[in-house]
Amino acid sequence: GDSRHSAARRAAGCTPRGMFALRSINNNYRDFAGTRSDFVIVGHPDFNNGKSGGGIYPPGWDATPIKTMPRTSLVAHRMRQTGGHSAHIRRVACTEPKPKYKERVLAHAASQPELSRRAPLQPPGEEAEFETFMATLTGPTLPPCSPHRVTSGYANHIKAQPVCRHYASIQEELMELRTRLRIAPEATKAELQSDDSWHYYASFLKQAKKNGASIRREHQKQLPGVQAATMPPRD
Repeated sequence: GDSRHSAARRAAGCTPRGMFALRSINNNYRDFAGTRSDFVIVGHPDFNNGKSGGGIYPPGWDATPIKTMPRTSLVAHRMRQTGGHSAHIRRVACTEPKPKYKERVLAHAASQPELSRRAPLQPPGEEAEFETFMATLTGPTLPPCSPHRVTSGYANHIKAQPVCRHYASIQEELMELRTRLRIAPEATKAELQSDDSWHYYASFLKQAKKNGASIRREHQKQLPGVQAATMPPRD
């Protein structure tokens, strides 16, 4: 019966929809006849009356449709914002040549003189970068170049991972450079500048400064909450 009808509907290209389509899958809902919470299914008119008698709800059934937001269209909203259909037709029908991209940028910059008067930022020179690197390397403390990671704790083996071992070796090389600069500063500087190896170490020190500043900002941000939770209330 039901299986032959469902096979015929599938062969005809008809995809059943609604509660009555559950009968084409199985009829297990009839076993308990709605004594469980599946009364929403077995008591539904679509399930009982089939496709032909579905859609007609007896008294007592709430046939109110589900509330939905009104349909919106990004294209229609943009067209209304730019003047509507008539303004769009005028823009499309306009045959005057448009200015090139460079001309539009120059015109926009000329309309904002405060931007044109602003001096462009110049990158620091090679000597200035090297002096900054040397000042950081020979400073009171050497900042940790490794990113902030939790390396302690039970079953935490991240210290043995290649990424942590890499940054640990970089930290050891920087400490060795500090020692060499204290013993033979001129020879060490000449060696770093001869093969430009200082660029490699300078990138790690720059990242260390950024990491340190980020950690300090986070500490200052969390300090009031920690003090409020740990310090005794004041009278």
